[in-house]
Amino acid sequence: MFNNRIRTAALAGAIAISTAASGVAIPAFAQETTVTTNGFNDADGSTAQPVGPVNHTEAELRDATDATGNYLEAFQTGDIQAIVGAYVDAGEDGFDPSEQAIFEAFEAARNEATQQLAFSKDTITKTRESVNYALKVDQEATEAFLAYRNALRGAAAAINPLIDAANDANRTDRAEIKDYADLYTQTDIALETPQLAYAFQDLKALQAEVDADFEWLGEFGIDQEDANYVQRYHIPAVEALKAEIDARVAAIEPLRADSIAKNLEAQKSDVLVRQLFLERATAQRDTLRVLEAIFSTVTRYVELYESAENGNAGDVTLRARYIALVPSLLEAAYFNISHLNVADQAVNDYYLVFSTDLETNDEDAAYAQEKFEFAVTTYAKILLNGKWQEDVKFVQNLDDEARAEAARVEAERAADEAYRAEQLRIAQEAADAQKAIADALAKEAENGNNNGGDNSSDDKPAGSSDIGSWGPFAAIAAIIAAIAAIFPFLSGIVKF
Repeated sequence: MFNNRIRTAALAGAIAISTAASGVAIPAFAQETTVTTNGFNDADGSTAQPVGPVNHTEAELRDATDATGNYLEAFQTGDIQAIVGAYVDAGEDGFDPSEQAIFEAFEAARNEATQQLAFSKDTITKTRESVNYALKVDQEATEAFLAYRNALRGAAAAINPLIDAANDANRTDRAEIKDYADLYTQTDIALETPQLAYAFQDLKALQAEVDADFEWLGEFGIDQEDANYVQRYHIPAVEALKAEIDARVAAIEPLRADSIAKNLEAQKSDVLVRQLFLERATAQRDTLRVLEAIFSTVTRYVELYESAENGNAGDVTLRARYIALVPSLLEAAYFNISHLNVADQAVNDYYLVFSTDLETNDEDAAYAQEKFEFAVTTYAKILLNGKWQEDVKFVQNLDDEARAEAARVEAERAADEAYRAEQLRIAQEAADAQKAIADALAKEAENGNNNGGDNSSDDKPAGSSDIGSWGPFAAIAAIIAAIAAIFPFLSGIVKF
């Protein structure tokens, strides 16, 4: 178990570091992950995950947390060369110092941190399932033990009075039929955790002794003298004793087998060791959240180089806002790595050795204390990490607002262009209609002028169907009507 003073000091130191820091970091709800209910998301482990009992062994948990630990080791030890080397182009073409190449390197680092975070989230689920399983088999073993122990206690309570009765009825010289000893001689059944194997051995030995005595009780020549004979009350007393012993043994044997089997299974796992792996996996997740935040922040910072999106965010540019987050993010990384170092050390110290395992398989009290300390630490870290998460979220909100404003302006521009195009189309249709009317009137007028002649039989009085001298007036009226039809659309054209 953790030394309480060491743990308290570590937590206090981490709190002091976090409080002193200006604090920043990407939200626990990482920018690159898929958001689910109320902002919590599966990818960074912020959603609640119900788990059942699954026996992921302690070796499996060690390997899973070691895999993440191998990635985090360079950050824990401050090995800059190991951190940067994986993303530096050291090929034959030489290192590319361009902003785009650096952006791609940081983007690759961010993506790897995101993948590691997702893996860490899965490891937390596995460790919780493993703890759940260890608790389950411990509880089952405890319940089976109690049933077995209580049955043996009940056997003693029922059998010992019958032993006294059989001994009182014994009139032999005790050479062949001895007095029976009360249960139990090898262990104190009243203890909280007596050695039940000894108690069961006593019960079975008594059963064998009583069975053997029946041969002597049935011996024809057993009655020899006044001080050595079987009186008529003796055999019924032994028969009652035998019946009770046989019934108790028959009832206890399956309880014994069940207790042994369940305790054997429980002995294969240690809930406290598995709890330590849960604490290590959680510390790894918290550290990975900060690392993902660091890489996301610097990736966006480089991406904004001479970008049209790098507008002003208050009295500085958006890019300046991002780079200002880095010092506090590094403080947050130090805070979480400090906790990770403590969790790593606990696993190293107690993976194969645990003091409570030497005393009893019932680890309820020790586990309850460890679980309480872990809960307090987790709640404190959630509150303290919230500082850097909110600082980064503030800058991200500014970034989102700038992008939303740019999208709004672009949408308005596109809508305006669409509106103008529509007005032009309508005006063109009106102009085409005007031309068609004018062409038709001109043709009609031409036909009217060609209808004159000497054939008096074709002459008709002027009427509404004869354009005749009305032709020019009709043409003017049509033109005025066309202009009136076009006029409402001219306001749209004026925008140009």
